[in-house]
Amino acid sequence: MPSARMRTRHLLPSDSHVFVGRIFDLSIVALHFDSFDELSKYPDCKYAIQVNHWLSGLVQRVESLNMAGNLIWPNPMSATWNDMPISRHEWLTVAMDVFLLRYVSVIDCALILANEVFEIGLSPEKCTLNNLRQRGLPRELSQYFSQMLNDQETLRLERNQRIHHGSERPFTKDDATFKMASMFEHRGSGLTGRDRFGREINIERFFREALDVLQRDFNRATRRLVKQLNGLYDLLGVEFESRFAALVSAATHGLNAGGRSQVGDRSSEA
Repeated sequence: MPSARMRTRHLLPSDSHVFVGRIFDLSIVALHFDSFDELSKYPDCKYAIQVNHWLSGLVQRVESLNMAGNLIWPNPMSATWNDMPISRHEWLTVAMDVFLLRYVSVIDCALILANEVFEIGLSPEKCTLNNLRQRGLPRELSQYFSQMLNDQETLRLERNQRIHHGSERPFTKDDATFKMASMFEHRGSGLTGRDRFGREINIERFFREALDVLQRDFNRATRRLVKQLNGLYDLLGVEFESRFAALVSAATHGLNAGGRSQVGDRSSEA
């Protein structure tokens, strides 16, 4: 794989915030129960386990963005693309699909988590920001989610256009020629000549240029996302501890996995 202009990749952490560690530690209490019905008899334990369930989903979704990163930073890469199951152009298309679908859905997972922490009671499919607002989501958190949505608006729009309208971004200045050259290369024959702008067809150069754009978009979006999640975990952590402490204080079973722990500070800064 040529290294020209290769950007340093941003690897997304999955569980570096203290709130995530706190909830994961508390989830050990699940080992005391053989069924959800039994767990449900103990409100503090149930609350911790339910929050852990949806937090784990969010953490896994964030970490799964690294799959898109593996495609956008293909290393090692086969020297002959006719040995690969898809062409270069198709590879980039798949990478973009994976990135957009999973990136945009992170905030959906975060809304479901907020629903659980604040015990709002909506079903996961009903956890939109508007629905949560109507059910009493605090103004500070509502504004925070609004800012996250605003920040991802461009990529969310592209996701919608790709999935619902069949519209896909061009990867190069003459994307039709790049797509055709990729197809010929994949079939083992190659393509020579010039594109419609008079540039000599160079499949390696086209591919590197396309990767550079995707790498820039990936790094910019994911670095911002990690910072936003740190701030979100700060807010959710304070609310969780307040509710959990009250439940622990009322409990008499002695099964609670931990007492009060302040999680209002970031454990790391991306």
